[in-house]
Amino acid sequence: MKLDIEKLLMEVPITRINHIENNEVYALLEKFNMCGSIKVKTVYWILKRAIEKGELDKSKIVLEASSGNTAISLAYLSNLFDLKVQLVIPENTASCKKKLIRSYWAELIEVPGATDDAIDHRNKLYKENPNKYYLPDQFWNIDNMEAHYHLTWPHIEKKLWKLDFFVAWLGTTGTLLWTAKYLKERYPDIKIIAINALDKVEGIKNYNIIRNIWQFYKDYKYLIDEVIDVTFLEDAIPWVNDFIGEGYFNGISSWAFLSWTKRYLEWKQWLKWAIIAPDWWDYYFSELMKQIDKDKIKWCK
Repeated sequence: MKLDIEKLLMEVPITRINHIENNEVYALLEKFNMCGSIKVKTVYWILKRAIEKGELDKSKIVLEASSGNTAISLAYLSNLFDLKVQLVIPENTASCKKKLIRSYWAELIEVPGATDDAIDHRNKLYKENPNKYYLPDQFWNIDNMEAHYHLTWPHIEKKLWKLDFFVAWLGTTGTLLWTAKYLKERYPDIKIIAINALDKVEGIKNYNIIRNIWQFYKDYKYLIDEVIDVTFLEDAIPWVNDFIGEGYFNGISSWAFLSWTKRYLEWKQWLKWAIIAPDWWDYYFSELMKQIDKDKIKWCK
C-alpha cells in the first residue's frame, strides 16, 4: 500500500486543554507530526511544488537558513526526496537540534548571531553560485503559506467547525496568515491573534527588530486582529506546571500562547479557541526543566 504523505501530515491530534475552565480551548499537537513540528508541512509543500514546477532536481543542493525546526524537516525530507541539503543556522541553536540535523546527513554551516544573520550568509552563498543551489526561501516563498491552507486548517475545521479565536506565533508567519486567510474566508467574525516574542521565546520572532522576513507580514497583516507581545518569564512560564501536569509536553512557544490564553480567558466564558502547539519540548529541556515544580505535578509525587 502506498503511503499517503499528505494525509499523514494532516491527521495531527487535537486535544482540549481541560484546566482552562468555562471556555473551550483546543491545541493542535504538531509534536506528533513527522520531525516533531509543524514545519514539516511547510518543507514538504515547498519541495513538492518546486519539483512539480521544474525548479528543483537532484542536480541542485537545497540551501536554506533556519533556527531549527525548518532545518530538521529539510534534513529529514531531503532523504525522502533523495536530495542534498546545506543548512545555515545560528551557532546558538540548541545542541540537540544540531545533532538531530546531522543525523539525517545534512551539512550544517553555523554562523554568529540570529536568524537574520543566517539568512545573510545563505544569500551570500547563493549569489556566489546560483546554479549550484535551490533556495526554498521559507521567509518569502508563497508555498510556505499555501502548505497550511491545504494541510493544516481543513483538518481542524473538520474536527472543530466554527471558532471564536485562533492563536499562533510570528515566525515566518506562514502558519498564522494563511490559516487566517482560510478561516476569514469562511468565518468573517473570527478573531486572529498573533503572538510576538520580545525576548528568548524560541520559535517566535520579535517583529520589532527583524530585518529579513517582513514580506508575508507586510502583505497580509490586515488578516490579524491583534498582536500580543510576550516575554519568557511573564508569559511562557507562569502556568507551565499546570500544562505539564495535564500532560502537555510542548515547546516554549506553546507555553507562551497557552499561558497568555489562560490569562485572557480568566474572566470570560463560552468562547471557543484553537491554538497551534508547533513542536515538542525535548529541544528545550535545559530551559524548561528549571521551571518544573514537582510538588505541583501529581505524577511527580
